[in-house]
Amino acid sequence: MNIFHCEERRGQTSCGHDSCSQGGCGHSCGSQSCCEPGCSHSCCPPPPPPAPCCVPCPCPGPMGPTGPTGPMGPQGPAGSATMTGATGPQGPAGPQGPMGPRGPQGVQGIQGVPGPIGPTGPEGVQGIQGVQGPAGPTGATGPTGAQGPTGSTGSTGAAGAADTITIGTTTVGQTAAVIDTTGSPNHVLNFVLPASVSVIPFASGGTVSLTTGSSGEAGQPCFLGFGSFVQIPSPLTAELAPGQEASAFSFPLPSAATITGIAASFRSSFPLSLSGTVLNVSALLFAQQPGASSFTPIPETAVTLSPAATGEVPAGQTFSAVSGPISVSEPAGTRLLLVYYASASGTDPAQVISGQASASLSLQ
Repeated sequence: MNIFHCEERRGQTSCGHDSCSQGGCGHSCGSQSCCEPGCSHSCCPPPPPPAPCCVPCPCPGPMGPTGPTGPMGPQGPAGSATMTGATGPQGPAGPQGPMGPRGPQGVQGIQGVPGPIGPTGPEGVQGIQGVQGPAGPTGATGPTGAQGPTGSTGSTGAAGAADTITIGTTTVGQTAAVIDTTGSPNHVLNFVLPASVSVIPFASGGTVSLTTGSSGEAGQPCFLGFGSFVQIPSPLTAELAPGQEASAFSFPLPSAATITGIAASFRSSFPLSLSGTVLNVSALLFAQQPGASSFTPIPETAVTLSPAATGEVPAGQTFSAVSGPISVSEPAGTRLLLVYYASASGTDPAQVISGQASASLSLQ
């Protein structure tokens, strides 16, 4: 068999052997295969130039059958003890050995969460009675029981010494009274005789007009007499000069006296519309003691009449006031003057109220 070489790279034939391509060097190598089927050799190396592209080359024949196994050769020398050979493949798993002895008990695990409460068990037998405890505190006293029947009269006792009565002091006061200052058996009695009370009446006898200032303070007052009045053109002040009007409408005390009360009344003559405004009518007693240069107010006698005027006030509306028990002593010769005035507060404090005024004063 002839095998031809080419200068081009060999490829693989369908049988897996090298083959020559045809015509690569301009020569026709023919249609022969490089090797026969079954040949495992390569083609001959290309000849050196200038040999032709395709030259015949011998190729070995097919492989023969395998020969018999030869005898075992002698044992080779022992390997070096310091060198470990490669680990061989893992052998198959051996049979399972017997169970080993029981190991020591492990540590106790953490306590689990409590389980749900079980059903209530049956009631146990009653225990023996305990020892009696100490006595508690005494309770509150109960209500008084019904009165029992009257007992029989006892025997008459021996006559005692007779009490004596002695008259002590006699004074004048607001209320009559007899005061036993010592008690039995020797009584000393003090007597309090009621004092005579004088009532001094006042009345305007006509229609008075009371004004308030631009800020609601007391404006023009009036002095009240015994059936007459005088209108004062100037605003009310804390001290009143003893002018003609004050002298004409004040009266002197003939002896020392105590002022014990005052009552005042005012009846409006015309309707008023006081939207957002409150107006008050007041009465006050002024006094000029002997030697004083002016009249000054007696604060205990000040009264504010009620109700306060506000909203729609009709004509004929009555305002009144009575002082509580007072006690103001004035010496003989003191002149007393009764003054009416008004004050206001709210959105429109400057007001005028007209009506009839009256009052009374108690002296003791």
